[in-house]
Amino acid sequence: MYLPSTLSRLVKLAVATLCAVPLLAAVTTATAPVAEAAGVPSLHAPYFGPNIEPPAPYVAQISCQPGFRAGSAALARLLVRTYPNTSAGGPRACSAGSPSEHYDGRAVDWMNSVKNPVQAMQAASVIKFLLATDSYGNKYAMARRMGIMYMIWDNHIWGMWSGRWEDYNGCTKTPSPALDTACHRDHIHFSMSWDGALGYTSFWSRKVVSTPDYGPCRPRDLNWAADYAVFRTVSCPDYPRVAAPAGSSAIMTNLVQYSGVTLFPGMTGEPVKAVQRAFNKPVTGRYDAVTVAAVNRVKIAHRLPVNGVVDPTMWRLLLAAYRPRS
Repeated sequence: MYLPSTLSRLVKLAVATLCAVPLLAAVTTATAPVAEAAGVPSLHAPYFGPNIEPPAPYVAQISCQPGFRAGSAALARLLVRTYPNTSAGGPRACSAGSPSEHYDGRAVDWMNSVKNPVQAMQAASVIKFLLATDSYGNKYAMARRMGIMYMIWDNHIWGMWSGRWEDYNGCTKTPSPALDTACHRDHIHFSMSWDGALGYTSFWSRKVVSTPDYGPCRPRDLNWAADYAVFRTVSCPDYPRVAAPAGSSAIMTNLVQYSGVTLFPGMTGEPVKAVQRAFNKPVTGRYDAVTVAAVNRVKIAHRLPVNGVVDPTMWRLLLAAYRPRS
């Protein structure tokens, strides 16, 4: 999932039981690039008073912690329960490149196809539900209560930062079926705020969160933040990405790419491969017992907690070991 270049600087399991009470008033909707829904189920919400979360600011993904969180899991289950002819996914192994909230557990992909008339109407119904103005005049009321930052569907992106549907990565001019997934014609992507993804916003908790949570911050010398740990009320410093020094080996360059990712036994993906290459271990992409043993030997030598975790201290040791010597 990639955000349009025009927006890139702006951006980037307990499931709450929902009461079967219809949304009382949805009088105004934002224009969505889909047909009006009719004859399909609608999402429902309990009664809410006038107090509501502020629009979620965009908080870019800078950590790697794959796996559904309470709120993102709740959203996926709600959609599939309401529309049994669909499925939903979210977590992905981390990869360098464009940010994606799939990597930190804040994204849901709801599998609907715009080419299927019933599913297109289902998508329209959900979008209408999320973007409606409630009876108290709160715009995008359910999207705010769920903690939705943005949605991508059928060649367009809707962001809480603008309240508008806009062309997504030039997709309106590229109708090729080969791009149906990249242009989100076969699914809706939802990215959530930290409050929404953790299940703290009022749709999930029934308690309004008035102060946004900005999540973890990365240190200046590493490219990724550690895992989410505490509520943060201020945005992170905007450090430039760390580049490998001139003359770096391929291993060093790979380590710099993923520096800072917290790795636990059992994790998979490119960050694990980077560490395995650094230790000259079989590059399986799975944080296995061989890799854990190699990490722990270094931790013992440096009198660090022997827990098998690659944390910021371990990343700095690896980077120091492979830094080019002048």
